[in-house]
Amino acid sequence: MSILAVVGRWVVSNLPTAVKVVKKAAELVHNAASAVDALLEGKKIISEPIKKLQQKVPPLTRIDILEQGDRPAQQASELTEIQASLDENKKRLSAINENNEIEHRRIQLQIDVMELIVSASTFERFTNNINLHAANLQIHMQTIQNTVGLLDAVNRQRVAIKAVMGTINRMINVLGIKDDVRKLEGLDIDMRPGSVSVFKAYEAFENTRALLINEIDSFSNAIHEQQMRVEAVRASARSIPATSSKVSNWLEKSVEPRLAEAKRSAEALKGELLTIPKLEAGHRRALENIKQEDLEEEITTSLDLP
Repeated sequence: MSILAVVGRWVVSNLPTAVKVVKKAAELVHNAASAVDALLEGKKIISEPIKKLQQKVPPLTRIDILEQGDRPAQQASELTEIQASLDENKKRLSAINENNEIEHRRIQLQIDVMELIVSASTFERFTNNINLHAANLQIHMQTIQNTVGLLDAVNRQRVAIKAVMGTINRMINVLGIKDDVRKLEGLDIDMRPGSVSVFKAYEAFENTRALLINEIDSFSNAIHEQQMRVEAVRASARSIPATSSKVSNWLEKSVEPRLAEAKRSAEALKGELLTIPKLEAGHRRALENIKQEDLEEEITTSLDLP
């Protein structure tokens, strides 16, 4: 079997998978966009205004015990009042500290949610590249098929033309009519070396596949990082009882399922790419070092021409 036939068979067997890759890439883009929409729902959480505390500790009344040493009963009463006021101010201070701590936790939660949303901006770049590489992969596959088909057709025509030229010239010689009929000579029907390269088209296909797999891996890593940020947001929300349930509901019912679906789409797409086998090393070498005369010889033999 000629090398062109080998490559042609490889294309026919794998072209449906290349088409499937394009469809799965489109599915991945859709799922990634859905995940971004889910993340953007977090803006409702961070849009709540932070209430600034206006609570102040009332000042204590200063009582100089040393100047009132001759009134022990009154002094004892005033000391009791001071103690009560001190205890009350301690409670107020504790409440203010607790409120400040809650506000600090709310701010931290808002920061974590913002980081989760902003980091999703990389999804669009990844999915755009994945979509582009998937489309190019199918184009390269189709180019290989077209090139093999055209090269085979042209070579068959060239072999046939050479056969016709040889037959006509022999008839002219046998009939002795070369003075009346000009021989078919000096016609340039040979292909220029390097003008058509199936190997370069195949090489472009493999390079595009490698780029696509790398982009999918990067996208999967970005999804994993998002899942880690989700855990950070969940941890921040636990420290704020009033917000915890709302954040957990958003993460568990909207964000996490869509992130998981986007990751499954990426894994499925990569799986399809890995099912396309490479041409065997021997066939790649034959394709790279293909010679025009070898193709002509194969066609001549198949057509049983002298």
